[in-house]
Amino acid sequence: MALDTIQFLTRKGASCSDLIGCLYSMKPIEVEVFYRLATDRQATLDEVAVSVGRDRSTMHRCLSKLVSAGLVYKQTRTLKDGGYYHVYSPVEPSKIKEQAQLRVREISESLQRLVDSFEADFQKHTRTGAR
Repeated sequence: MALDTIQFLTRKGASCSDLIGCLYSMKPIEVEVFYRLATDRQATLDEVAVSVGRDRSTMHRCLSKLVSAGLVYKQTRTLKDGGYYHVYSPVEPSKIKEQAQLRVREISESLQRLVDSFEADFQKHTRTGAR
């Protein structure tokens, strides 16, 4: 997470969408798809593509990222005449909040380690002439 991202999140008026986007390195379309699923409660790939007005391949990438981030569930359903399809639904908000708290804690600890090692790192770089 870059400094400009930290400043972006700590500005007045930052939203949960901003937090989710930054914590999970999501593009605006991915955040939009997440909230669309949160509103609809469940949808197929084709339903999501139609509702946000994007092509199936873009929606497949978005949904795959949301599933791998742990924000969306993917369920496989079988068709009566053979074959299958997937239904996507959002993870419960309380679980997402827990994930976000853990991620924020990890980021905070990482930043604290950097601050703690600042003087030693600074001296190492100034002694060797590295910049």
